[in-house]
Amino acid sequence: MFYGWRIVGGVFLAQLFVTGFMTYSFGSFMVPLQETFGATRAQVNLGMTIATLTGLIISPILGAMTDRFPARLLMAAGTLIFCGGLYGMSLSQSIWQFVTLFGISMSFSALLLGPLVGSTVISRWFNRARGKALGIAAVGTSVGGLVLPVVLGQWIAEDGWRSALENLALIALVMLLPLLLLVMRSYPSDLGLHPDGQAPDGSAPQAPPAIGLKDIIRHPAYWSIGLTIGLLFSVYSALMANLVPYAQGTGISLEAAGALMTVIAGSGLVGKILFGMAADRISLRLGLWIAIGLVLVGLLILQTEPSYPLSVLACISIGLAAGGMLPVWGALLAVIFGVASYGRVMGLMNPLITLLVMPGFVITGHLYDQSGHYHGAFWLYCGVLVVAAAILGRLKMPSPEGAPASATAAATTATD
Repeated sequence: MFYGWRIVGGVFLAQLFVTGFMTYSFGSFMVPLQETFGATRAQVNLGMTIATLTGLIISPILGAMTDRFPARLLMAAGTLIFCGGLYGMSLSQSIWQFVTLFGISMSFSALLLGPLVGSTVISRWFNRARGKALGIAAVGTSVGGLVLPVVLGQWIAEDGWRSALENLALIALVMLLPLLLLVMRSYPSDLGLHPDGQAPDGSAPQAPPAIGLKDIIRHPAYWSIGLTIGLLFSVYSALMANLVPYAQGTGISLEAAGALMTVIAGSGLVGKILFGMAADRISLRLGLWIAIGLVLVGLLILQTEPSYPLSVLACISIGLAAGGMLPVWGALLAVIFGVASYGRVMGLMNPLITLLVMPGFVITGHLYDQSGHYHGAFWLYCGVLVVAAAILGRLKMPSPEGAPASATAAATTATD
């Protein structure tokens, strides 16, 4: 078996744990933490705020490190931080200790075990099947979202939230650390191998040189891709945060509204695979346009306050698009900037995307408070998606020879 698929398996498992806990399971600890510490929900949610702000600061730094240091050491460090953070949280004696440990440890581990390092390494190991590999690895986040909340919920019910965190820390440490140390390698050349699309005789086009941080910021593609993905993520994130109350407002029960989230998660899993495979066969820009179009279709359906079956159809459309965002984005970065600069490009792009995502929650809440419904917010989302599609139209794809656009304007060795 081609060794690169072992790399994909390692990234899959890493994202299962870190995203499954941080994104999908955090809410399971909300009530237990309130009961233990007498905390408010705002205080508990402060952990996510700290993680977001910390990530803004450290993402460019860790992105540059990803292009300089061995992937297995970075991911091993991420595992130790993740497991150490979980265990430390289990010993917390106040809500402030908990949210501080959560915010700092999860921000580091989410970057070191998530797409920043994982997608970088996969892009180095794959050429022809890069989109497929990125899509399969991203499925780990969906599997984590389906499995970990159930398992942690059972552990919390049986032995309490502290034991649940300790159990997860031990299992993650035993499963992740040995695997990542044994399997992960930064480049195929580390094992005398070649990417799947590179001829063994070395006849494949020479990889473009790494480019510096200033050249990345000045590159038009950085802004075209970053703004497009940021606006798309902003709409998706704000919609997910308000989908259940929106559905309840249309007369759908809480249980049925929650099921819509499951529909999106399941569709996202399928979307990651489908878009990942398509990314190797169609224009990446077209793939991202399709994702934008699917979200737009879903929003237009929801705007009509449809019947439940149509709401399910809308969520399937949105979920497919959400699943396709990550593999298409990852493949775009590799094609435009080259794998030598992949880590620092993603590290610099993450803060831009985060800054675009953060206002969406507040704006949506404000529009609802002013009108008592979500129509205005949904129309705003549609407008934002149209803008994102227009920005994407300005993206210049590289020549067929494979050299990224940056090579003609900034083909210099990276300097910090």
